[in-house]
Amino acid sequence: MLFADAWRCGEISGRHATVIANAFTPARAAELSGIEDRLVAVARTETPKVLGGVVGRFTDAIDGDGGAESEAARYKRRRYHGSRGLDDMYNVNALFDPESADIHEKAIKAELERDQRANDPRTMSQRKADAVTNLFRQSLNSGLVGTSRAAVPHVTYIVHLDANTTEEAALINLLRAERQHHGRLSASTLERIQCDCDVTRIIMTGVSEILDVGRATRTVSSAQWKALVARDRHCQGKGCTQPPERCQAHHKTPWAAPYDGRTDLENLELRCWHCHRDQHKHDAQPRAA
Repeated sequence: MLFADAWRCGEISGRHATVIANAFTPARAAELSGIEDRLVAVARTETPKVLGGVVGRFTDAIDGDGGAESEAARYKRRRYHGSRGLDDMYNVNALFDPESADIHEKAIKAELERDQRANDPRTMSQRKADAVTNLFRQSLNSGLVGTSRAAVPHVTYIVHLDANTTEEAALINLLRAERQHHGRLSASTLERIQCDCDVTRIIMTGVSEILDVGRATRTVSSAQWKALVARDRHCQGKGCTQPPERCQAHHKTPWAAPYDGRTDLENLELRCWHCHRDQHKHDAQPRAA
């Protein structure tokens, strides 16, 4: 085939050859073979994207369906795979059809513009990752998915009394303090999440016997949130003016033990997602003696 020879001779790139090869189907083979020399000529001087447009016009004409078959084939290739690594990072591999891709690009671009920060130390890749997370977070917090703003993180502490029966008193004290760091999340991350979440305490013994389920408590009520927005109006991070819809309620004195910060307006302030994370990172640093 002409395009294969041109690729082997280095006259066209592998991406050009792939564009042409993908267009070949049994139903199109005869007609595309008749214009293969024209397609190779375009490939020698134009980018793969331009070549794709030319090939698309030819295949649409051959199919006689206004491009419906080609569009359906691209749409069928869409995919989204997400998996957690050993370090609990989330790896995503995805492919979207042109219409969906346009939605993704526009949404991320708009969020990048809105999420600009002075002297931003983040790379563009990091900013795009944050933009996607911001879009998901806003959908959850606004109730577009889930039920309402109540779709904040829900932290459940499960303490197995049988794990260490000689220290039940210490475990109960820990339970009462509403603080049990177990598993993947760091102490700093838990404190940040607990600024605005539901907390349920569960005491278990054995494999499945539940002894007690503590009361789920919204640490920041709807009324408190409205009052907080009316008072602060925007993020209280230094030099930051992000609006309330991009903020969380931050406990100046952490709510979790051993700090036992109160959930009242005097101890609360608005912090945008970036400033909130930075504040808890700062608070977690060892203090000088």
